[in-house]
Amino acid sequence: MSEALEFTTAEVAFVLREPVSVIRKALDHGPVRTKLVKKPGGAVRSVEWPDLIYLYAIRGGLQDELTPKARNQFYDALKSVSVEKTSEVHFGLLRVFIGDVKAEVWKRAQELTKLAEKVEFRSDGEAVLKGTDVEVHRIAALLSGGMTATEICEDYPSLTAETVATAKAYAEAYPKTGRPYPSKTVKRAIRGAGLEELDEFLDEEK
Repeated sequence: MSEALEFTTAEVAFVLREPVSVIRKALDHGPVRTKLVKKPGGAVRSVEWPDLIYLYAIRGGLQDELTPKARNQFYDALKSVSVEKTSEVHFGLLRVFIGDVKAEVWKRAQELTKLAEKVEFRSDGEAVLKGTDVEVHRIAALLSGGMTATEICEDYPSLTAETVATAKAYAEAYPKTGRPYPSKTVKRAIRGAGLEELDEFLDEEK
């Protein structure tokens, strides 16, 4: 994994299996030094590969074992070496083995690559599930609104439980900016309003 890679706050949250709000708080308190990168919708904070290693290691238990001063030293040591080429980091009288940490973080980061391979972009820049014209963030909004994967697949026959899960994961790693999608499909809204006959008419028109 290249040390030049950058990870947004949402990507860090995905890799660490933590809520974005928790990661934001961790970045606010330091010692990780973030930088701003331009993304559609505006600039966002990002970190580099050694930063991700540090965050995973600390949140995996080292926070309780190291003093605040030692945590800062550990971070500075990670930033001063080539993380790709070393399996141990030395600071003060301490040394931390990071081989297992690197392997686990690399495996999780690879999931981002696999997600990207299951998504493509329309000419308007909207992310859709590959092989369909169904917007990724639309499906994520439906899940957030309370619909189950089974219900979504009923309303979107081209989808499967796997593609719905892909949409959820991708939207978590790459949140949508701007106006959100509705939390119900048209079909569910019609049924909720008691307009079943119109729902049947829409089915016939397909």
